[in-house]
Parts: sequence; structure tokens; C-alpha cells
Amino acid sequence: MNDLSACKRCGSEKLIKSGQQKNAQKTKWKQTYKCKNCGLKFYGLKEHFIDYEKEKFEYIPKEIVKRSWATYDEYQLNEKMLFLQILREILDFFVFEQVNKNGRPVKNTKDILFGMVMKTYNVNSARRTISDLKIQKQLGNISDVPCFATLMNYFNNSDFKFILEKMVDLSAMPLKDFEHHFSSDATGLSTSQFGRWFDAKFGVEKEKKLFRKLHAMIGVKSNVITCAIITKQAGEQTSDTSQYPFLLKKTSINFTVKEVSADMAYLSRKNLELTDSIGARPLIPFKSNSTARNKGKVWKEMFYYFKDHKQDFFRKYHNRSNVEATFGMIKQKFGSALFTKNWVAHQNEILCKVVCHNICCLIRAYYCLNLEKPFSTETSKNEIITIKL
Repeated sequence: MNDLSACKRCGSEKLIKSGQQKNAQKTKWKQTYKCKNCGLKFYGLKEHFIDYEKEKFEYIPKEIVKRSWATYDEYQLNEKMLFLQILREILDFFVFEQVNKNGRPVKNTKDILFGMVMKTYNVNSARRTISDLKIQKQLGNISDVPCFATLMNYFNNSDFKFILEKMVDLSAMPLKDFEHHFSSDATGLSTSQFGRWFDAKFGVEKEKKLFRKLHAMIGVKSNVITCAIITKQAGEQTSDTSQYPFLLKKTSINFTVKEVSADMAYLSRKNLELTDSIGARPLIPFKSNSTARNKGKVWKEMFYYFKDHKQDFFRKYHNRSNVEATFGMIKQKFGSALFTKNWVAHQNEILCKVVCHNICCLIRAYYCLNLEKPFSTETSKNEIITIKL
């Protein structure tokens, strides 16, 4: 489109150009004109970047990979046997130094942890788990069978939280060469407790079941959880975005992170810049009222990438669906409700679910992703973790 040659009011050709403004997409800009004859100020639109065409968004369905039922059958038939073997190998990384205390003698910590994880894997009560532990004693996986009440009491041990977090890390490590794209989200696991809350709209007090939040960073290829944080359902430091920095930093220690996808709850300048600082691309969709102004270089780059290349953005962002699949796998296989009664036990029980899930992901990767072996059968002395209890 050519420049205007005459005034819109009087038709005079004596015009003065006084400035121009570009729109957000940089496809057009406004030229300001002033007529010397009648003094009218008006705008004229002029095309900018004539060769520019905004990419049209077209939904392309994900390619469906045909499942090998022979491989699936073999994986399912051997899962429990390999699960017990890998669990035993993970516990071999730990050396527990028992501190002398007054009272009853302390139980073997490895046997207790083995029983806690096995109870969670079987989704059984503590009483029914004892029969399985007796079989494991005959096989040599444990040295002693604890009482069912003792087993449940150890869920209340706050020292076990650190140990179980280390087990989560160890169970994810064999997949460090497979996983480079990650996704973060949170889900709720219900408890048997009820909490009171006041409904300000209707002015009545109600009861509602309490739940615990599992914040997790997962690898989108194998669904393995690389880092897990448990918080209460509400309160300080319980939001999704507040837990994101720790999840990302801890994952980047053991894994090479190239892309991270998350929903709009994680959208913030701090999260985008943190992801970019470790050499990864943040794939977080922008809100309808988001702009590129005064938000920094990373925000601006990702904003225009989201606006101008939606097809490519959403194709990669679709990996985020795997984090929802991961939570579904945990709840369907190991239960969505917690059997324990207090906050400390809730954390330990959820971490046991995560350990079970990660071990199952290792076994599936061994059969489906051509992983050399589900876990190392030899433990180096340099990798031994010594814990005093």
C-alpha cells in the first residue's frame, strides 16, 4: 500500500509525516499524517514485511505407534520378579549405622524399607503383607519379618523421608541417557481425614476431605519421576509455581535438560529465566492478557514464539500430556487414597508410591526402550550412602 497523497478532509496534498507505530505481530504499522491546509491529524496503515505470513495453526494428531503385544506380555509376566530384585539392589546402596538407644532393639532398616515399599506395591494392608514378607525371607531378600504394627509405626518415622527421596533419585538414574525432555505438574492424593472450611458466599461451615499434593518433574519418554515434593493442599509454598525451581534444579543435577513443558500455572518471568539459564527451552503457554512489554529477553522471545509459531509450539508442548499419564499410572496401579493417618506418614507413603512407579518404569524401559539392564547389579564403594539412625 502506497503512502497517502491527499488529506481525507480537504483533499490537500500538503501532508506532514509525524511518526509511526508498529503492532505486536509487526505485520502493519500506523503512519501519522498532518494536513498543512486544514490541520487534520489522521492515521494511515501501511503494510510492513510484505513477505511475512503468519503461520496458520492446524491440528496434527500424534502418530499412533503399534504396540508389540509379545513384548508387553513379557514385561508384565516378569515385572514382579524384577521389581523385587531392583528394590533389593537399590537398598544395597545404603549403609545404616544404628545409634545405640535405650529401649527395644532397633529393627533392620533395610528390611523395614523393603516391607514398606512392598506393601505399597501390592496395595495390601499391613497384615496381608506379612505373608509376602515371610516368602521374601525364605528367598533371602530380607533377614527378618517385622510385626505388622511395627511396619506401620515406621511410616511415622520422619528420618525415612530423606531415605525414600534418595531411593527416588537412584531409581531414576539409569534413564539419564534416555531423558532430555521433561514436564512438571502436581496432583492430589486423598486422605481419610476431613477438614472444616467456611463458605464465605453462603455463610455456612462445611467439611471437606483433605488431600496431599504431589509435585513432580517427569521424563516424557519413560514417565519416570526425577524429583518429587509433597506438600499440604493449601498454605504457604504449596502452589505449583513455587515448587518449580527446586524440581528443575534437582533434575538438572543428574539429567541433561533440553526442554521443559508445563501448563499456565507455571508461567512467570522467574521460571522462564531459570529454565533458560540451565540451557533448556521453557514450553509454557501464555495467557490471553499476556504482553511482551517489560518482562525481559527470555519472556519476549518465548512470547513471540508462542504467538507466531503455534503449530511448532503445541507440537512440542503436547509432551506435557505425559505428566498427566504418569499421575494416572500411579493412582490406577498403587491407589489414589492414602492409608496412613498423619502428615509424616503421608509423605513416606507417597514417596513409596513414587519409588514403586519408578522401578516399574525401569522395567518397562528395559523391554520397550532397549535399556541395557534395568539396574546395576554391582554397587561401587564410592556410591555407598551412609546414614545414621
